[in-house]
Amino acid sequence: MKTFTIQSVLERDPVDWLQEFQDSPKIRPMYEIGPEQVSFSRITVRVLGVPLEEDDYFNELYNLAQKSEIHILSEELNKQIEQKDFHALQNIFKQHKETPKGLSINRLVAMMYGNQLIPKHDDAFMNRHLQLAMIRVVERFQNQQSLGLLADDFRRFLIDMVKWLKNHWIQWTKSMKPTDDFPKVVWYGETTLSQRYFLLLLMELGCDVLIFHPGKVDEFADIDPTNMFSITYSYANQTSLQPFPEKLRDRQATVGYRSSQHFEQLMYNQESGVYRPWQFNDHMPRSLTLRMTYDDIFIYSNEKAMVRPKFEVINNEVIIPVIFAKISGVSSMREEYWHYMHKLLASPLTVFVQELPYMKTSRANYHFHYKHCLVNGELSVERIVQSDWWQYGELSIELQYAIAHTMKASCEQPILKQQPNESLYDLQIFIFKQMTMIPQEILRLLQSFDYSQEVPKLVVYQAPEQPALSREDITLFAFLNRFGIDIVFYNPTGKLDLEKHLLEDTFDVHRLEHMVFDLQYEEPKQQKSPSDTMIKKIFNRFF
Repeated sequence: MKTFTIQSVLERDPVDWLQEFQDSPKIRPMYEIGPEQVSFSRITVRVLGVPLEEDDYFNELYNLAQKSEIHILSEELNKQIEQKDFHALQNIFKQHKETPKGLSINRLVAMMYGNQLIPKHDDAFMNRHLQLAMIRVVERFQNQQSLGLLADDFRRFLIDMVKWLKNHWIQWTKSMKPTDDFPKVVWYGETTLSQRYFLLLLMELGCDVLIFHPGKVDEFADIDPTNMFSITYSYANQTSLQPFPEKLRDRQATVGYRSSQHFEQLMYNQESGVYRPWQFNDHMPRSLTLRMTYDDIFIYSNEKAMVRPKFEVINNEVIIPVIFAKISGVSSMREEYWHYMHKLLASPLTVFVQELPYMKTSRANYHFHYKHCLVNGELSVERIVQSDWWQYGELSIELQYAIAHTMKASCEQPILKQQPNESLYDLQIFIFKQMTMIPQEILRLLQSFDYSQEVPKLVVYQAPEQPALSREDITLFAFLNRFGIDIVFYNPTGKLDLEKHLLEDTFDVHRLEHMVFDLQYEEPKQQKSPSDTMIKKIFNRFF
């Protein structure tokens, strides 16, 4: 029986990957046809970011889509499945679940082939090649997922493999011979877990595959962390994910524009530590809560994000060091206590809250909205932003995605504690619902946030007559902390509040000397101007 020998021809950071991709494997190194073997090389590159001339990037994508031999899989993915195939898969899964430790991989693939779930090619050589590639990909899924073939995602994985093998692979290769060129595939944008494994299967089969993401999001690295199947090519710049181009961009950059872009690339690159205003507005914010003393709060609160310890830009994320502190009780030096608080409030990027509860509550059931935004068990940022209930459509598209991205992270990795008899799913829906009702003044704060510059602040003072913080309030705190906002909460009485609802060690508690139960907020004293002081001295001297 003949076999294929397939090898990636690009083993380092390539220069001409795009031309190599479009070339036939027959003119690449390694191409050889023997009596028992066909040897050829494949081009598989994860293209991260965009070049200096962003229009060239999108025009190249458009040009690739015009070539009949190239399949833009992300745009033409067919998700339909025949009922008989779905029922056959259900029966196989039933046997898989009822078998101790599940069916073996070889048995699973054999059953799928017997039930015609794996499409049959006219050429026996191609059939055998597909089965072996499928076995290798299922083995990789088993090794990489914590519960292996018993994971919840495995059912979705196999259903999707069957759909896409039938809807795409066999359609591309039905008249193909082993010596013909294998399909060329382009993927643009985000991927689900199943889509990543299907792209891996196409690589195993011998397809040339390019995976593009203008925001430098490298999701495929999750299943190919050592670049065994593909390599990365990273541009210096990046931009937000935009729709796949439907036409050529015809704007021509002037000499001055090109020069300014080159200057900015040299001056404001991520390694220089010098950042222009709004340089990272298309990045996703991610916080790092600093562990600090009481005095540190008032030192670092005045520092811009970029000079705080551990500020970093990694791919499309900006790591923002933040303050999240509860000040419990009151200092014996009362004047200093108020002075420090007023110092925090002096920043124009500060929201001061004195009336509690702060957040609105709603009894609406968000189960349907939450389920609608799930794709293969994960919240989809795209679906969140495109939902009918989304109330932030007037914000910049970059900020909308940043809010949705933080919602996703807040729900999937909550720092809010579960209540008695509350499931994780119920908690996630609660968080999700509250993040659809962000107050207007908080949205203005987020709109003013240039991630490398001054960090916005939420300062909350709980006067004795005010009700306790609500769980909804604390949910907002958790969201803002994850987004990259400083939060300082003053509670003169020292009662428990954040501690009841947030996981331990997610914020600092600074206990001052006295617990005070009748302390009203004290407005800052009016500072007299130097001229007023001088006049008063002259008046006192003469009269």
